[in-house]
Amino acid sequence: MTTYFNYVPSPVAPYVFSPVLDGVVYNCTVPWGLFGQRPYLTVNAIDGTWLLTTALVGSPTGLSLQSVSWANGRAAAATVNPHGYKIGRIVTLTLSGTVPDGYNGVVQALVTGRSTFSWALAANPGPATVLGMAAYNINLVAGLTDPNSGALLATGSTLVFRQPSMQFEASP
Repeated sequence: MTTYFNYVPSPVAPYVFSPVLDGVVYNCTVPWGLFGQRPYLTVNAIDGTWLLTTALVGSPTGLSLQSVSWANGRAAAATVNPHGYKIGRIVTLTLSGTVPDGYNGVVQALVTGRSTFSWALAANPGPATVLGMAAYNINLVAGLTDPNSGALLATGSTLVFRQPSMQFEASP
């Protein structure tokens, strides 16, 4: 289940929130960086151990799907509005809200037109009865590692910042 945190920047103190990623609570702060003249995300373990500092990069709001279908091991989708991705490129998209659920998930999609894309999908989920969304998500905690062991942390979770709504989305 996705948890939402409303980002409210302050000229006095950094924004602070505590997302749960892969079942572990982390302390996050978003201070203003004087050098870069932009906000940064700092992630610390609950004991205060520094894990990551990165520029705060926003992900666009998802696009509503107009159609989803399956044929010959590939799914194809069309968005209501043009998506803006370059035709012929592969983009990582998160599909959600479509019924049946077999169409949902993170996919490597081939952009086939101004409003269309397709991806490999071995099993036929059946006809879509509810159309969801497709989103290009920038996972701010991708590559988060333990400073002592070097082990990857939060490998099954994402932390996305939606610039238009000014919200963080933590998905376990």
